[in-house]
Amino acid sequence: MSSSHKRTLYLIQQAGMLMQMPRTHKRNLGNTFDTVASHSHHTAIIAYCIARMEGLSHAQGLEAIAMAVFHDLPEARTLDADFASKHYVTIDEQRARKDTYAGIDFGHDVHTMMEEYEQRKSMVSQCVKDADLLEDMYQDWVLAWQGNKLANRWFEDKQKFVVPKFYTKSAQKLVSRMKDSNPQQWWWDEFVTNNYDSKKLTGR
Repeated sequence: MSSSHKRTLYLIQQAGMLMQMPRTHKRNLGNTFDTVASHSHHTAIIAYCIARMEGLSHAQGLEAIAMAVFHDLPEARTLDADFASKHYVTIDEQRARKDTYAGIDFGHDVHTMMEEYEQRKSMVSQCVKDADLLEDMYQDWVLAWQGNKLANRWFEDKQKFVVPKFYTKSAQKLVSRMKDSNPQQWWWDEFVTNNYDSKKLTGR
């Protein structure tokens, strides 16, 4: 196995670790259902949606997906620091990113993409950052509907402290729509409000 192939396997292993890594906001919220990997997946979907809502092309939307999928990969090395921890710890994310992609044939491309994300100058990177923050709010929102008062407090406060920092109007609009909906609204609206079939519910 060549050195680059070995390093590529190591990259895959690091990504796999994220599936087993609960996010540290669990200690603040008590009960959560996400890992770093699931957060990245959901962020990628949201990033594509925001990019298209902002008028970006399908190709740019795919760039946003790729950027979002990779955005927390260095946490396989640094772990996930929550809001309180970030006041005390110093995380060398730049070194972690550099070491993560070193020795891989395509590593420079991924590293350059993530540098773009960190700089927040491109519209794609701004959409991804908004998606990252919106996904956090989604977690709070779902948990709040399940009766978690701490999550509800986070969701309400983030509307004052986080939403005004969004780069895009689209992300702000999605939060606004979220407040007027519930986590099950998508199927209720589709299968009950618009297309109710009693047989699916009662069998007759």
